Amino acid sequence: MPATLSEEQRHLIAFVARTNGTMLLEAMIDDHAMQALLARAGGATAPTAPDGAPDWMTSYWTVADKFVSPGRDKMRVKVTAAQVRKLGRSLPAGLHAEIRQCLDAHGAERERTREWCYCPYAHTAPNAHSGPCARHHPSADEDAEHRHRAAELRTWSQTLLRQALYPAAGVQLDLFATLR
Repeated sequence: MPATLSEEQRHLIAFVARTNGTMLLEAMIDDHAMQALLARAGGATAPTAPDGAPDWMTSYWTVADKFVSPGRDKMRVKVTAAQVRKLGRSLPAGLHAEIRQCLDAHGAERERTREWCYCPYAHTAPNAHSGPCARHHPSADEDAEHRHRAAELRTWSQTLLRQALYPAAGVQLDLFATLR
């Protein structure tokens, strides 16, 4: 049975995802990732509410095993880790597999660029008793390619999150996939 979440709860999940990169997407399909996300005990505050969210939803906080909003004052909406995991378990197998592919692609790009360095010492030493930095300093083309890939991965992650939170809209979006 699909997870039943209110519109406000879906906005809260999207808010949490917006501030945690792919962590929430991974937490939907993996218990260990959910524990790691909860262990951060984080939150966020924004000057305005996310698009479509209630005006009061300008902050959230992680409390024990749930996300609550607003992060201050009286709680108006909460989503438990169990609800997020139930949502993840209710996803179609194809979407679940695509989320895994997306997460793997994020990991591969992170690994590919892990040793890159942007310091100003690629060709000159920072001081008299050392040499130039030995780490890889990407060319302008390499850096542009990385930024392009990162933007594509962010878009893919956001699309998958929308499909997970709003399954009917995801089906509608697929109708227009060939127009991209």
